[in-house]
Amino acid sequence: MNRPARPAVSTATPWHFPVPTTTRLPNGLNVWHFPMPGQHIATFELVLPAPLSAEPADREGLATVALHTIDEGTTAHPDGRIGELLEGHGCTLHGTARYRYTTFGGQAPSRRLGDVLPLFAEVLTDPTYAERDLAHHVEAQVAGFDSLLASPRQAMRLALRRALFGEAHREGRPGAGTPATLGAITRADAVAWHAAHFTPGHASLVVAGAVDLDDVLAGLDGWFPDSPAVVAPAAVPPQPRRVLVVDQPGSVQATATIATRTVTRDDPHWPALRLAGHSIAGAFASRLNLELRERLGYTYGIGGGFSPGVDEGQFAVSGSFRSEVAGDAVARLLAGLALDEAFTPAEISDSCAFLVGVAPLANETSADIVAQGSALAAAGLGPDYLPDHFSRLAAVTAEEATDAFRAAVAPDATAIAIAGDAATLLPQLAALGLGAEVIDLSAGA
Repeated sequence: MNRPARPAVSTATPWHFPVPTTTRLPNGLNVWHFPMPGQHIATFELVLPAPLSAEPADREGLATVALHTIDEGTTAHPDGRIGELLEGHGCTLHGTARYRYTTFGGQAPSRRLGDVLPLFAEVLTDPTYAERDLAHHVEAQVAGFDSLLASPRQAMRLALRRALFGEAHREGRPGAGTPATLGAITRADAVAWHAAHFTPGHASLVVAGAVDLDDVLAGLDGWFPDSPAVVAPAAVPPQPRRVLVVDQPGSVQATATIATRTVTRDDPHWPALRLAGHSIAGAFASRLNLELRERLGYTYGIGGGFSPGVDEGQFAVSGSFRSEVAGDAVARLLAGLALDEAFTPAEISDSCAFLVGVAPLANETSADIVAQGSALAAAGLGPDYLPDHFSRLAAVTAEEATDAFRAAVAPDATAIAIAGDAATLLPQLAALGLGAEVIDLSAGA
């Protein structure tokens, strides 16, 4: 009986992050254009250097409210008509006010982008900020704050930021503000924030899709420079270790994160740290997941690793555990982060194969490309960063990954945030020598 021949399997073709055309316009805007022939959906995103620390202290949440209200109406097309025009071209808009910068953009059929970008420029330059629209979005953010506190994972993340940055610094407080600060926002505040921060100087526009650069540039006519100096956020000093508990009485599950602030992409040890983080917490077969999920059955899964930021990064590991074993889970996580046993060449090789191998899938669509480009632009890095990063990943040894991790992560200096039943958690944490604080995230809100 003749058996069918097995196909020959060859080494995968090396993948490279696409190279954009970069252009700086006379108004100061940097444009990254990624041509993607055959990509019928185009994505565009503006990166504005507008840190939340520039908000008035008694109006926190202003950046989010101003961003979410910006497309409700323009002088030429008020009362939602600008939105109807965008929708008529198949365009959707999105945006996020982040701690260090703001992104605002959208998606549309590539063949319609030439019609969409002038409307997008109109939204950018001439929003009306009608009182009723502003009030609607303030109300939505207040409701969102209440929902945040009701979610164990979201409440835990807010507590973690407080532990990492401290309540006195903007990055330690809710990004979208609190009911008290949101309720004080006026139309004049939104107009002033827009005038100060929605300007082309120092901003970057990242565009990907089956679109010509000339069509992109033509759609940006009329956005004139009026760019004040960029406000650099104040450096956040190191914080003393804190263990914070968000009390959720009666909860049978505790959601916990252990984290520390670290270096970011521009540090020479960053490739080694990425591999180390994936080996210890990022993969299904990572050390901590095998220990707490597979061997002990404490959790459905552990996740974590190193994540980059604009001028610093973070290492975090998190999971949800049965309340009665949460203390032991935290102890085992801390023990794993001590890294008594060095990483093996096999662990680092597997992590490298995954991170390099998944890159084409993680950067497949126009939205993927733009998201990556926006993050690089916000960090002040060029589009050539990623090819160099992937080549450096392949050169990392197990010894380098071990040394980099041990230098970056000190278990006894990490911040710990847990959401769960405090009556159950506090005795367990005390038995570990961890003096925990129970915090009320709604206080002062």
